[in-house]
Amino acid sequence: MSEMITSSNIKQVVQKNKLIEGEIRSLIDDFTVRFNKSGVKGQDKLSISILQENGLIQIPIDDKYWGGAIIAKEKMKIPVINTAQPRVYQYFVAWHEIYHMFYDMNLSEETHNITIDMSLNERKADYFAAKMIFGNVYGYYYSLKDELFIDRVIKCMDVFKAPYKAVLIELFEDATIRYNDIDLQEKVLNHIDNKPEDLVQKFTDLGLDSELVKPSYVINLGGLERKILDAMKNDPGISYHKDNYDFLLSLKEKIIEEVEGFAE
Repeated sequence: MSEMITSSNIKQVVQKNKLIEGEIRSLIDDFTVRFNKSGVKGQDKLSISILQENGLIQIPIDDKYWGGAIIAKEKMKIPVINTAQPRVYQYFVAWHEIYHMFYDMNLSEETHNITIDMSLNERKADYFAAKMIFGNVYGYYYSLKDELFIDRVIKCMDVFKAPYKAVLIELFEDATIRYNDIDLQEKVLNHIDNKPEDLVQKFTDLGLDSELVKPSYVINLGGLERKILDAMKNDPGISYHKDNYDFLLSLKEKIIEEVEGFAE
């Protein structure tokens, strides 16, 4: 079961991060060499691009706690992202999934579910995701002139395209391990359990693009559709490929209808 990161356990999370930092840094170095040969700019675009190359399914699911999954069977791993979640969570989930797809030796023939709250049991995947997303958050935070702590955090969310809690954890880690910044530690502890209720309005008030904290409702079954079409082409005499394709099209139409319903 996933465990939410709160003011009561964030210190333990940071200590776990410290223990796994070397391992995760080496994986990031490996990833950079192996998977960004095309030189895609923007970490959000890079993560989605790589998942699309691996059959990414993007569908909106009306569940605020379900961020995504990896469907694993035999040698095939299909990543799924819930696009009914705000884009900022989708980006984090994408990097989380990439860790499990390429570096999780325990992922076998089962579905790996991903929640939008960072899990202590999934610390390596979360830490990998955070380190792929963030640059110098601490330095950027202190470069801002805003008086309110929450306004600075939101601007960090905007620049790094990162979830609210992920920003706070990164700031807390730097304030605790690297800079002994007691004031910032206290600010994080006072706010981590109190995310603003309307982030869309907060982004708008600060003159930022609020699309980052809105769902995208993207429907993309391209990877699966392509696999079925390839199978139909290679084995035209096998009827169940056509049945699978017809089912996929009907599923896609049903999803579109549901999205139009709850996206209005």
